[in-house]
Amino acid sequence: MLLFENKEQKLINILKFIGSPFKKFVSTGEIEEDIGLVQSRQDFLQEIVSIIERNENFILPIIGDVGQGKTHLYWALKHELYNYNIVYISLETVYKRFYYNTYAEFIENLGEKSEDRVEPLRNMTKRLCNEWDIGERRFGFFQIADTEEVRKQAYKNWSKKFEDKEALMEVITAITAHQCDPYKKVEAERWLIGDLMDVRDLSRLNLKHDLRKRNISFTMLKVLIENLKKESVLFIDDFERIISIKKPAYETSDDLEEIEEVFDPRWFGVKQTPENYSSDKVLDKILELHKIRGLRIIITLKSKEYLEEIKRKIENKDRKLLLMVKKPLIMANFEEEDVIRSYKNHLDFFFARINYYDYSKHFSNSFFPLTETVLKYIFHETKGNPREVLKYFIKIFNEIIRSSEKLEDILTKYQ
Repeated sequence: MLLFENKEQKLINILKFIGSPFKKFVSTGEIEEDIGLVQSRQDFLQEIVSIIERNENFILPIIGDVGQGKTHLYWALKHELYNYNIVYISLETVYKRFYYNTYAEFIENLGEKSEDRVEPLRNMTKRLCNEWDIGERRFGFFQIADTEEVRKQAYKNWSKKFEDKEALMEVITAITAHQCDPYKKVEAERWLIGDLMDVRDLSRLNLKHDLRKRNISFTMLKVLIENLKKESVLFIDDFERIISIKKPAYETSDDLEEIEEVFDPRWFGVKQTPENYSSDKVLDKILELHKIRGLRIIITLKSKEYLEEIKRKIENKDRKLLLMVKKPLIMANFEEEDVIRSYKNHLDFFFARINYYDYSKHFSNSFFPLTETVLKYIFHETKGNPREVLKYFIKIFNEIIRSSEKLEDILTKYQ
């Protein structure tokens, strides 16, 4: 018995020296959450995976209150569907140049390093140009295709798939320059990954615009999603923000690039506030994504009321688009067993990361330093809200680490 008590004290000493397993941390689209899912969340995840695998173009609403773990769900989905290209966006950061910023997120998601990101693009442009090149290549030190013939064939193949023919030709010109003209490959690659280009660089490529132009970024986004080897899922977090997006104040000439963002309908007597106008334009752009074959969209919202308001907006624009909107999935609070499992998951991960293997050896069937009674108290007090549960864990472990009180006295407060 004394030996086990010594092991308990050793574990407490490790916590006091290294710190708490529970940090003030909220998962975001940029910061990954490594802790696994509890069972109820795993079942919920499998339901989403099933919808993704059985359907193509759709909008799937996921409803969960603040702290339910909607963003954590994104990372779990990304791990589960590793063969999909799952891209996270927040409307706060992409609304102003929606297609350009969304395209940039897709490029970022192709790999951790810059070389990992461009390799899929290179493979895609090579495959497309090989499909378009129906003539014979001219042989020399390099095998060079007849670029103009390749472009004509590309336009012939794709002209019915794209509404904006001018934007289509810009994209085709960039793709063919990347593969068929070794002297323009570097500049073309910069264009394809979304770099900002000056007039001289664009002129060298025989292009008028870079991807900041709305119709060109949409066209390139469509080309990318439909021709990558991986199927794509767009995860839009906190979608209710679309209701309250405000029209930005324009400070530079760059903000006047798109006439649709400068135009104010009130000039023509339309009674519409700048806020409503701006949010409507963002919603229009998101709904336009239904033209991209195979793109699955997941949106998270805080309540059913927000979803109903957004559905009314969609119905006013085009009632047929409501067919894209799936029945919402509701994220429930943790069950009591989920709180216990979440606690154990955190501790298992923490002690494994610091290579303290005695934890799994001696405490795998124990709740130490907490007790089952304390964990049930936390569940009762938080009503199972995951973020509130985490706050309790942080609070108690900070007391254990910093306080000079005995562990038994600290835990008495939480029973």
